[in-house]
Amino acid sequence: MDDLPAIRRVDLSEKDASMSDVNVTVTGFVGQDPVLYTSNSGNVWTSFSVASTRRVRDSAGQWSDGATMWFRVKAFGDRARNAVKSLHRGTPVTVTGRLAVEEYVVTKQGSQPDSAGPTEDKRVDLVVENATIAVDITRGTVDYSRTIHTEDSSSLGQLQQASTPAAASAAPADAQAAPADASASEV
Repeated sequence: MDDLPAIRRVDLSEKDASMSDVNVTVTGFVGQDPVLYTSNSGNVWTSFSVASTRRVRDSAGQWSDGATMWFRVKAFGDRARNAVKSLHRGTPVTVTGRLAVEEYVVTKQGSQPDSAGPTEDKRVDLVVENATIAVDITRGTVDYSRTIHTEDSSSLGQLQQASTPAAASAAPADAQAAPADASASEV
């Protein structure tokens, strides 16, 4: 995680973090394709956004979209590798993990010639850390392929599809060696 930008982590509680972790489950849609990063120490991780829009009923009983909340999702190791291979923008997901708040400052240059120079814009991200990520099958189907990570699993090219008894009897031998691909399709 050496490649993470300088972010000040805000504790949600003054007590010991292990006693006061806040775990959340978010259902929504992936906002952009996850990208795999490797830290200076060789650890792999991914970070991507998930949008969750609440459905609300008005006084007449009609349903409509409420406010959309954006969450940053962070996953590490094999979870990160699998997320990068399996998720794409628009994929419906359910994410569970530890809630954190990250504050950061974005410096903007003045857009007007008479502006007083750069301005600082403070921002806050709601982050679901060490996330367990599942494709939401209420919105489509999934073709699951178990992955086996070889000794040098630092790159996505090292993922291999595992053979299962059902797959071994139904698929040709050369199809079992193909890279794993979990994809969602609308029903």
